[in-house]
Amino acid sequence: MPEDPADDIQKANDELTEAGVTWVYCQFTDLDGKIRSFTVPAADLLSGKLWQDGMTFDGSSVGFAKTENSDLRAVPDPKTLLILPYGEGIQKVARLVTDTWDPDGSDPFPMDPRNAAKRCRGHISDMGFTAIHLQPELEFYLLKEGVKPTDILHHGDSIYTIQPKQGYFAAVPWDNSDPFRNEFTHNLIKAGLDIKFHHHEGGAQQVEVEFKHVSDIVRCGDYSMLYKLLARLTARQFGYSVSFIPKITEKDSGNGMHVHMWLERKEGSAFLDPDDEMGLSQTARYFIGGVLDHARATCLFTNPTINSYKRLIPEFEAPVYATWGQSNRTAMVRIPGSPGSRRVGDIEIRHSDTSSNPYLAFTVLVEAGLDGIRKKVEPPQPLSTDPNRLSPRKRKEMGIRMLPVSLHEAIEAARSDEMMERAVGKDIFQAIIDRRYREVMEFRAHVTDWELNRYLSL
Repeated sequence: MPEDPADDIQKANDELTEAGVTWVYCQFTDLDGKIRSFTVPAADLLSGKLWQDGMTFDGSSVGFAKTENSDLRAVPDPKTLLILPYGEGIQKVARLVTDTWDPDGSDPFPMDPRNAAKRCRGHISDMGFTAIHLQPELEFYLLKEGVKPTDILHHGDSIYTIQPKQGYFAAVPWDNSDPFRNEFTHNLIKAGLDIKFHHHEGGAQQVEVEFKHVSDIVRCGDYSMLYKLLARLTARQFGYSVSFIPKITEKDSGNGMHVHMWLERKEGSAFLDPDDEMGLSQTARYFIGGVLDHARATCLFTNPTINSYKRLIPEFEAPVYATWGQSNRTAMVRIPGSPGSRRVGDIEIRHSDTSSNPYLAFTVLVEAGLDGIRKKVEPPQPLSTDPNRLSPRKRKEMGIRMLPVSLHEAIEAARSDEMMERAVGKDIFQAIIDRRYREVMEFRAHVTDWELNRYLSL
């Protein structure tokens, strides 16, 4: 079992008492990136027993274990306590993130995605870095209750509509998501996130709230899952539902999860070199080299659904090839800003999407970059043009590789890259392979409306 973080537990108990909390959601993230939750009386935490022993649960029912040996322990992390932004005047509710441990509490359970991120944090430290700073940009669509996703472009009787791919920075009254975003962002701030800004995204009814860099891979995973939870809870108050599906319609923008990051040493950013023409250190270039070298394999975790590959197509600002470049939004790795304005050597990885499990997506991206540093992998020449506009021959000459075009291709890419198993651990890796392969086989057997419309009369 983890050591007793007495000060953190006392602080959490004081908050529970002061806020008059009655119930506490204890939540963890399963392999598919879904929140799992059980509710306990706040009194059970105040008594101290739950902090120490955790709660036994059936790991087989969430895909963590086999039925014949499925008992696991969920142990709350007191640093993650949040008093949820509703319940005034009735029974107040709080939320905690839990870690999963073996039944006897002796070891962290290897199938827990949060534990995979913790192992990655250890690897970062082992290589002499003090921190990894991450900033994910999670896009999503707001769906009016009772409106089908296929009708996303129709906003009722208003003349103020947004056409596909024309919604970026839309203003009111065209942007009717503004009241929701204000409240959602307010809830995020109360939850402790440092907000950069919020805005309407490119798609009709697509929005994004950007929070600033988080200096810990585990905490960034926590915040990303909290972002998804609060988005849904807040949307419900406005008569909306929220969808993080990578591609909701063929006509409009997909939901990406671009991830900005840089590594830090005691003396400062390990990615910054003010004298370099792009403002990047050699360490940053090796990191980029590793990310590109393992790009196809990381897609199993960064783009983990059948639908993910309907987003990675040309003309929608989603990367199709494993390339990098200065300010190039068609590249998989973009170097934002100008060298003169760069203070930390921030890089932006653009292929991942919001259907991913954040803990696992961040883990494979960081581990790929660390592998590049270890092996001193030089990235190819940066591109200033759209690789989709180059001829196949030119792309071959330049060594530009295409990202997978299907989940099945991503599975095979991950299978052929031994670093992926090391990154997330053997247990998670094999479980993800098995789960995604079953998904591929189910989809291959499914007959779509598109096929019926096209082929029924042949």
